[in-house]
Amino acid sequence: MFNRLKPEDYAGLCKHFELHNYPLCEYSLASVIIWNHCQYDVAWKTDGDLLLLAETDLKPPAARRLLMPLPAPLRAVAPAELAAVSARNRRDPFYYIPGCYVEPNRAALEKLFTIAEQPGFMDYIYGTRDLAELAGHKYSKKRNLIAQFRKNTAALRKVEVQPITAKNSGLCLSVLDRWSHDPEAGARLEMLNCERKAIIAALNNLAPLGLLGVLVQIDGEVCGFALGSRLSRDTFVLNFEKALDNFKGLYQFLDNELAKSLPANYVFINKESDLELPGLAKAKESYYPVRKERSYTLTLK
Repeated sequence: MFNRLKPEDYAGLCKHFELHNYPLCEYSLASVIIWNHCQYDVAWKTDGDLLLLAETDLKPPAARRLLMPLPAPLRAVAPAELAAVSARNRRDPFYYIPGCYVEPNRAALEKLFTIAEQPGFMDYIYGTRDLAELAGHKYSKKRNLIAQFRKNTAALRKVEVQPITAKNSGLCLSVLDRWSHDPEAGARLEMLNCERKAIIAALNNLAPLGLLGVLVQIDGEVCGFALGSRLSRDTFVLNFEKALDNFKGLYQFLDNELAKSLPANYVFINKESDLELPGLAKAKESYYPVRKERSYTLTLK
C-alpha cells in the first residue's frame, strides 16, 4: 500500500536519493515534497530494496503514474525489473524516465514498453562555474545586464544579498504578493496557485528539506529570491527564481549570486524544463547549457 508523502518522510527516504544518477529535476526529493498536493498527490512505498513514488492527478480521471524506482543501496534497475514493477502496480506507466537510461537500454525496453518522449519536460543543465563566473564572449550580454543593474542601484540604493534562512524566509512572500499583483506585469507574470503553494511549502520547510537560496534586498526591501534543492551529489536544482521587473538586470544578478553561493560539490545546476514555451526556452538557451536531458514515458505492452 502506498503512503501519502509528507515533509516528515524526508529523513527516512533520503537514503534512496543519496547516490542516484537520474539527472531530471523530478528526482529531487525536496522538490517532490514541496510540489505535492498542487496538481497531483504523491505517495510512496517500498518494494524490496526499491522506493516507488506514484503521482496521482487531482482532477478526474485521477490517472496514476510511477517514477523511476530508486534502489538503496544503489544498483542498476533492468528493463525486465521495471516491467515487473509496473505489472505489480496496476500496470501503471512510468513517467520522467531520463534519456540517459532509455538510450542504452532502448532495445530491451522496446520489447516490453511503448516508449514516448515527454514534450516540454527536457531539463536544461548548466555548469555552476559557468554561471558564477560568466566568463568569455558568449556571456557578455549577461555581464552587461549585471553591470547595468549595479550602476542603476549604486548611487541612491543599497543592495544586499543574503542567504535565505528560517528568519528571513517570510520576506520572500512580499515578493510573491508584489510580483503577482504588479499592474504592469501583464498576463505573463500571472502566478499559478499551485506554484505559490509550492513556494510557501518550500519556505516553511527550508532546514528540514535542506533547501538553499539567496534573496536580494534593495534599500531594505526584498525584490527577488532564488531557491532550490539537492538533486544528486553534484547537481543542484533551481526550483524557483522570482524578481520584480523594476530593476533591469536583477534576474541576471540574482542568478549569478545564487551560483556563487552554492557549496563546491554542486558542479552542475539543473534549471528544469521549458514546458514548450518559446520565451522560456530562449531564456534557458541564452545561458548555454552544457547538457539537455530528455524525459520519456514507458507504458507496459
